[in-house]
Amino acid sequence: MKFLDKLEKHFGFLAVPNVVLTLIVAQLFIYAAILIGRVEFVSVLLVPKAVLGGEFWRLFSFLIAPPFLPATLFQGIFLAFFWYIFWMMSQTLEAAWGLFRLNVYLLTCIVLAIAGAFIGQFISPGATLYVLPKFLYYATFFAFATVNPNMQFLMMFVIPMKVKWIAWALVAFGFIAFLGLPTIGHRIAFAAPYLCYLLFFKNALKQSAVSRQRRTSFQKKQRELQSQALHTCAQCGASDISHPDRDFRYKVVDGDAVCICEACRGSDPVSA
Repeated sequence: MKFLDKLEKHFGFLAVPNVVLTLIVAQLFIYAAILIGRVEFVSVLLVPKAVLGGEFWRLFSFLIAPPFLPATLFQGIFLAFFWYIFWMMSQTLEAAWGLFRLNVYLLTCIVLAIAGAFIGQFISPGATLYVLPKFLYYATFFAFATVNPNMQFLMMFVIPMKVKWIAWALVAFGFIAFLGLPTIGHRIAFAAPYLCYLLFFKNALKQSAVSRQRRTSFQKKQRELQSQALHTCAQCGASDISHPDRDFRYKVVDGDAVCICEACRGSDPVSA
């Protein structure tokens, strides 16, 4: 993106190194504080109504809230795995994009999440909306899946699956969850952060669609060519497709090459 290249020239020095690792460590501290009862989980979430009531810290504190509170040991292991995958994906994206672009991507997701929450609250004033930082994980995963579509993860630590198929599964489940939300405001708040992905990858998605269209067109032409006969007898109309057991040869008649099958050659003394 040329616009980002220009921004990086002027503001690249503002990029925060290890930004994802910093978020994860902060979330670990908040999670520990929640476990010992020093912090209430709901007190750090982004709740537009609470922010409008004067609790402005929620505009920032929701980023360091854990993505969810595990209720079982297995969920606790999954949360640790969640954090590890988030860090690993950020490292891969930083290597592919550079530190500045990764910072801009995450910041854009955050700004859109906050804007979507307040717009959704305005549209559905009777609802109480809240935002968890899980959108950062999923938005990062979609970016990671686009950059490394064929990398494999072990689902349930056993089943190998390509990242692109996991991403499509998440999109499907996310769409079902989107449809199940109670109000339009909830849906806006839910979908807003993922506009970041479309902003960053719209050109890549467009090129991918064009490439798929060209590949489909090429495969169609290949199938059409394969379905056409290479040899067709000028006398009986038999072809190498309708009669693959026959031998086809050519003879010159008035300067043109004429195809004759072996059955017709028996009654034609002049053959190639």
